[in-house]
Amino acid sequence: MNDYKDISNFLNPHFDKLISYKLLHGLDKAVNRIIKAIYEKEKILIYGDYDVDGMTSIALLYSILKKHTPDVYYYIPDRTEEGYGLSETGMNFIIKYKITLMITVDCGITSFHEIKKLNNLKIDTIITDHHQPLEEKPDAFTIINPKCCDYPFKELAGVGVAFKLAQALSFELEGNDNDVKQNLDLVALGTIADSVPLLNENRIFVKEGLLQLISNNKKGLKILLQKIQNNKKKTEVMSVKELSFELIPVLNATGRIGNPNYAVDLFLTESSYMANHLAEEMIKLNEERKTITQKILLEARKIVKGNTFGDNQKILVLSSNNWHPGIIGIIASRIMEEFGKPAMIISTCNGNGKGSGRNQGEFDFSEILAECSELLEKYGGHKYAAGITIAEKNIDTFREMINKKLQHNILNKNNEQILNIDSNLDLDKMNWDFLNLIDLLKPFGPGNPQPIFCGHNYPLRSWKVVGKENNHLKLCFGENGYYYDGIGFQLGEKGSELKDQNKVNIAFQLDKNQWNGKKTIQLLIKDIKPIKEGF
Repeated sequence: MNDYKDISNFLNPHFDKLISYKLLHGLDKAVNRIIKAIYEKEKILIYGDYDVDGMTSIALLYSILKKHTPDVYYYIPDRTEEGYGLSETGMNFIIKYKITLMITVDCGITSFHEIKKLNNLKIDTIITDHHQPLEEKPDAFTIINPKCCDYPFKELAGVGVAFKLAQALSFELEGNDNDVKQNLDLVALGTIADSVPLLNENRIFVKEGLLQLISNNKKGLKILLQKIQNNKKKTEVMSVKELSFELIPVLNATGRIGNPNYAVDLFLTESSYMANHLAEEMIKLNEERKTITQKILLEARKIVKGNTFGDNQKILVLSSNNWHPGIIGIIASRIMEEFGKPAMIISTCNGNGKGSGRNQGEFDFSEILAECSELLEKYGGHKYAAGITIAEKNIDTFREMINKKLQHNILNKNNEQILNIDSNLDLDKMNWDFLNLIDLLKPFGPGNPQPIFCGHNYPLRSWKVVGKENNHLKLCFGENGYYYDGIGFQLGEKGSELKDQNKVNIAFQLDKNQWNGKKTIQLLIKDIKPIKEGF
C-alpha cells in the first residue's frame, strides 16, 4: 500500500469501492446474448463445477436469470465419473435437452474440444472463468475472465466473475443491482472456499458477505448454519477460519462424495421441509467424509514420515490407489499445514491419477504445472491451488521433475516451516483495545494472513498435553496480573521440551475464546521454544 487512500480502502472495504464491471472484457457481448435468449425463449444452461466456488456461482447466476425466464437450467459434472470441466456426459445432456446457450461458471477456459463440438451444433457458449488461460483460447461466443484482459484485479474467484455478469444483467434488465447484492453471502463463501487472495475486490466481497450471513434471507443456508451451530443464535460475524472449518466442508462434501446438486438446491430452495432434508443429508455426508479423510490422512502422514523420497523435497507428491479422489484436496491442505511444505496428493485408479495440490504462496501452481505439462494429461488452477490428471506411470517422473524445477523457487532450504513474524508483543500490551485494532485488518486469509507475534521470555506458569491423541498443548503464561491461556494445535510433541522450563519464546496469534458466556483473549501458539534454544 503506497498512500493514505490505499490504506483507507483496505481498512474500510465497502461495496461501492468495487471495480466497475464495465472494465471486464466480453461482458457486454455476453449480456446482449443472454437478453436475446430470454426474449426469444431459448433454453439456457449454466454449467458449473462441483466445488463451493462453482456451486455458489451457479446459484447466484441461476437466481438472477430465473426471475426473467423459466427456461434456465444448471448442470454439475460428477467428480469421479466426469472430472473437472466440460465433459462428454455434459455435452450429451446439452444436446438431449436442446440447449441453445450455455454459460460456464468457474470452468471452461481450457475446454477447446467440447466448445468446438458445441459450435458445430450451433450452440453458443459464454465462458466465465478465473483460471489461468493457455496461450490459445477456446472459440467461444465470448469469454469473461479477468486473466484474459486488462481488468485491474486478476484474482477474482469464479463466483466473483459470475457476480460481475449477474450485476451487469441486473442493471440492464432491472435498472439496479439490488437483487445481486442479496447474494454477497454466496460470493463470500465461494471466494473463501477457493483460497484466492483476500485483497482488493475479494476483500470487499468477503467483508460484506460475512455481514450478510448473520441475517441471510436464504432459507436453506440459514437452516444449515443453525444445525451446524446446534441452534445457537449467532450474533457475531463468522470468521473466515470458522467458515473454512465449519460450513464450507459441509457444502464441499456434496461434491466430494455425494451429489453437488444438494448444495445448489439448498441455496435456492424456499421450502423449509426441503431445506431441513437437504441440510440433514449434507451433514451426514460430511460425517462420512470426515471418516474417510482421517483414514487417508493417517496413510499420507505415514508415507511422509517414512521419508522414502529423500530430504530435499520442495513439494510432497504422494499417491495411492486407496484414496478417494473427492478427498485429496483436503488431504493436500492438511499435509501442507502439518509438514510446512506444498503438497500434491494423487488418487490412482486403473492406471490413471487425479491430483490436487496446495501451497501457501511459495510459487504459482499455474506456472510450475505448465513447465511440467509434458507429463500431464490435464491441469489447471491458480497460485495457491491446482488440479491435475496424470498417467500413473508418470507420477514418479513428475515428482522428480516438479521438485527439480522448484529447487530454486523455494527459499526454505532446511526443510522447516518458516514463520514470518510481524512484531514483538509484550504481555502487558495485550488487551481488548489492541485486539479490536487487529480486527480492522480482517478478513484474514490468503494474501492477508493473520498477524503472527513474537513473545520473548514469556513466563510459563503451566502446560499440559491435551486431545484424544495427546497432540495439542494447553498453556498458561503471565505474571504481575497479566495472565493468558494459550493453545498449540498439533504441538503436543513439544511438551517434552518444556519440562523444568519457567520461561519460553513463542510465536503466536491473538484470538478470542468464549466459554460459559465469558470472553477472554487467547494465544494461538504457532511455535514454542525453551529459552536455552532460542528461536
